[in-house]
Amino acid sequence: MRSNSVIYSGYWNIGLAATLVCPGFYHWLGLNINQAVWGWVIAGFLLYTAATLIISGRDIQKYGSIIIYEAGLRFIAAALLVPAGLFYNYGFITAFLGFTDAVWGVVYLKTVPVGTGRTLKQLVLD
Repeated sequence: MRSNSVIYSGYWNIGLAATLVCPGFYHWLGLNINQAVWGWVIAGFLLYTAATLIISGRDIQKYGSIIIYEAGLRFIAAALLVPAGLFYNYGFITAFLGFTDAVWGVVYLKTVPVGTGRTLKQLVLD
């Protein structure tokens, strides 16, 4: 089964990566990363997860467990980004991006079990 929402989230990551390789643009958006190299490193990770999500979203029956683990990564990112944006001077947009990570995580946790007919426990232990 194909999941367009999972595939779209991969394209979302590509957009974020493109933003993070352009310091002038992300500073204009209000994102405060002091050294450009950190934006580039994060962009590299985002491109990897984008590829994983786009490929996995084409066949969630086969790759569902990978998507579930990506949900965990999204929740970790949210736990780090929301406070960084609200309390540590990384810019409000950082908190917004953390919130969107949490939303994507919930989407994965709702979509994959329904699309695969497996429980979360089965997907995690797969």
